[in-house]
Amino acid sequence: MFNFYWLPLILFFSFFNYYLRFERWHYYLNILSIELPRKISFAVFIGGLVMSITPGKMGELLKSYLIKEYNGTNIHRSAPIILVERLSDFVSLLVIAMIGAWYFDFGRAFVLVTLIIFSTLLFLLSWRKAALPILHYVGKIKFLHKISEKIIVSYENSYKLLKPVPLFSMMLLAAVAWIFEAFGLYIILHVFETPATFFWSTFVYSFSTIIGGLTLLPGGIGPTEGSLTILLVRTEIPLNIAFVSTFLIRIATLWFAVVIGIFGLIYFQRKVVHKKVFEIDEQ
Repeated sequence: MFNFYWLPLILFFSFFNYYLRFERWHYYLNILSIELPRKISFAVFIGGLVMSITPGKMGELLKSYLIKEYNGTNIHRSAPIILVERLSDFVSLLVIAMIGAWYFDFGRAFVLVTLIIFSTLLFLLSWRKAALPILHYVGKIKFLHKISEKIIVSYENSYKLLKPVPLFSMMLLAAVAWIFEAFGLYIILHVFETPATFFWSTFVYSFSTIIGGLTLLPGGIGPTEGSLTILLVRTEIPLNIAFVSTFLIRIATLWFAVVIGIFGLIYFQRKVVHKKVFEIDEQ
């Protein structure tokens, strides 16, 4: 039987993951000179977590729409942040998983190949001389021609975020954030008195998250739970405990994110209404 006395601590670690990723988000906004009050920026970021259950989390483009609603910033100017967030998150998880895969001798080839593919993509995006000619060529395609200029502007903004200092410092921050979230799984397994170590818990959590992300299913629902349960059973954890542990960590991460995201959107909407009323009064 799980002792729910530990649940607040598990939720705290999940929230700390979101907080660290918010700091990255706000840092990216500053790089692109997008001015947003810190509280509003936090509400926008947290509100975007509602879209964690969209395929590949691309629904988080909602954050760009919210910024536009607040201060009129064009979506194609802030949208690159979401792209860079997703890529840096994924590569950070792959690095964590690669360390575990190498140590535990499980899934080495799969993780290594995936890491090479996404690291290469990240490298090409950060290599302006290679990326711009490709984008100019893509812009000549008939149905993309009308938005070719916006594509270039979006890339120029992405390039600012992919320079060595912001790229590697924020990837390190993302890795720390994901490790904190994985610590929640370790606590659950510890409460159930399983033999799982923190290192193994971090590995299986990152590995299953990668599996779910690659499928592009909403929130990775299905493959993430399935792969995590299988990996826990591989640790000789009873199936019923593995299943409940998976259920609990997904509640404390994915669905917890959706819930606090709703509160973020409510706060943001109230502030926008207040801002518009204030502007009308000034006129």
